[in-house]
Amino acid sequence: MTAHPTLPAWLFVLLATGLSTAVAGAWWRHARERVLDLPDERRLHQVPTARGGGLGIALVLLLASPWLGQGAAAFALGLAIAAGAGFWDDLRPLPALAKLLLQALGALPVALAWPLLPALLGPVAGAAAAWLLVVALVNIWNFMDGSNGLAATQALLFGAAMALFAGPGTPAFWLGLALAAGALGFLPWNLPRARLFLGDVGSHALGFAVAALSLLALAGEGGLAPWLPLLLASAFLLDAGLTLLSRLARRQKVWQAHREHLYQRAILHGARHGPVCLAYAAWTLAAAALAAWLLPAPPAVAWGVTLAWLISGIMCHALGGRRWPRRGTGPGKEA
Repeated sequence: MTAHPTLPAWLFVLLATGLSTAVAGAWWRHARERVLDLPDERRLHQVPTARGGGLGIALVLLLASPWLGQGAAAFALGLAIAAGAGFWDDLRPLPALAKLLLQALGALPVALAWPLLPALLGPVAGAAAAWLLVVALVNIWNFMDGSNGLAATQALLFGAAMALFAGPGTPAFWLGLALAAGALGFLPWNLPRARLFLGDVGSHALGFAVAALSLLALAGEGGLAPWLPLLLASAFLLDAGLTLLSRLARRQKVWQAHREHLYQRAILHGARHGPVCLAYAAWTLAAAALAAWLLPAPPAVAWGVTLAWLISGIMCHALGGRRWPRRGTGPGKEA
């Protein structure tokens, strides 16, 4: 794909979806006997499965970067570093600290290009806050990528909603379309039965794009409201955030892999991957519908409703935790 201002959105989506699917298929043929995610006590699958299938998503996002205007080079460079670190880890596992340092390095160009609330925080603090946001969302999508279709579906819905709410032709519009199309192209390989996993290259790319869209929204790019990312990413923000706080409270090593996220606990208690993915998707679709209703509302009202939505999510997470308590390392379902 090359940047062309007259390219129809439908053709952009078609090309991006096809590219993501084709690259995933080519990678599967290479990786199904060479680059495998093996079952262990911290994973939910029981069959060795090829990983790294998100390479196509990363490529779609990289090739879509010319549509991002002045931030194109920063986005492309940061994505290449962050997704490249994930791909390296898929091929040959990196130490946790090395991977984190590469994630942090990849977050830097985007943070400098799109600082967070610079008018309020100032350029330095705004860039630092943006940098933390990017690193956090890359890791949240990485942590939440453990069930068939879950991470890709949430990224698809987030990107599609942001594109819908953004002004046509704006950087947020094109990035949202690229994110949604890349995730859509990958999903047939991962849902309902997983022949291929995203791998860290995929989860890093998805989280990086979600972070870039969030920064654009917080800057008011394309007419986007700053509270939109909180609503649209609330399923992952709540599950990952509350699980992290719980592990910190119990003085556990938060950087180690585990099976304590709510979606993991549900599957360990017998829920199937498809219904779990649908439940998270239903939450995000409801959040998108709420966002559409809030768009014409005064900012104070929109922020108040967003806060109420997050509080309701915390309550739902607590109820889910009672229904599906921690089981340690019990047997999981095939992913």
